[in-house]
Amino acid sequence: MEKRIGTFYGVSVGPGDPELMTLQAVRRLENCPVIAAPQTPKGGMLALDIAKGAVNLRGKTILPLRFAMSLDPAVQKAAHIEAARAVKEYLDAGQDVAMLNLGDVSVYATFGYLQEILEAEGCKTVMLPGVTSFCAAAARLGQSLTGGMEQPLTIAPGRCAAEVLAAPGAKVLMKSGRHLHPDEAQSRRQGAGRAGRRRASEPERDGL
Repeated sequence: MEKRIGTFYGVSVGPGDPELMTLQAVRRLENCPVIAAPQTPKGGMLALDIAKGAVNLRGKTILPLRFAMSLDPAVQKAAHIEAARAVKEYLDAGQDVAMLNLGDVSVYATFGYLQEILEAEGCKTVMLPGVTSFCAAAARLGQSLTGGMEQPLTIAPGRCAAEVLAAPGAKVLMKSGRHLHPDEAQSRRQGAGRAGRRRASEPERDGL
């Protein structure tokens, strides 16, 4: 009999409100025996806290994943390899693993690094989509991101602000806290608002 290898799921938990988790995400977490979640140096597990608001995780194996906050690519890669190795132990044992991801798993998510490593080793991976923080923020503000069907929407990391803010349409800058000084951010928001004749908003902690 061929040995069963578990599947690695990237499960989106949305921007923070458990009610914004999809039914697909909830059902997958209910059926997955192992739940992997990023853990901060101080022990916080925000994605896990969100998931607990929608799913009873009692009896599940919780696998903390610790990722380096270093900007050194070598240090980051080493952390990704270590996390992938921890996940693979469960996959090799035939257990499915669901990795929790803030926002949507396809947008600036650490899951992608582990997915690449594990797929190279022959593991099956599946991505479950979710609500991004910028879509949730736009809904909260009552503001369309595209103003209809023709206006472009640009999504980019904060370090690319100088290049993308001059582009037409709406812009979403992710992970911008490290790259934009508050005064600079305010100036650019005002400039973007004047150029596009639309409101410019900057929700705080919009990194999901």
